[in-house]
Amino acid sequence: MTPYLPFLCIAIGFSWTGFASVFTSRPNMSPPHLAQSTAANGIFLCALMLAFMGRGLFTGTILVVAGMALAVLLGHRISLPWSILIAAGGFVAYLYGAVG
Repeated sequence: MTPYLPFLCIAIGFSWTGFASVFTSRPNMSPPHLAQSTAANGIFLCALMLAFMGRGLFTGTILVVAGMALAVLLGHRISLPWSILIAAGGFVAYLYGAVG
């Protein structure tokens, strides 16, 4: 299961922008943006849970810090739909590797 942990970092990092946009929402946000933010919330929270589940506090913290570093470096350079697509791909790759 260890070789697939970087995919969790990708899921955390690329879904952070959509997750954080919910807390800075404006009344005039479009319905597609709200739907994308909802998808990013699901990916971010599930990846966050899987980062800590069964690995301990230290390993989970390292995974989250690596994901947040990825978000800081690349998060605003990619549009939200592409960012969610990359995050979903990383999440699916982790699940496929961890379960399969």
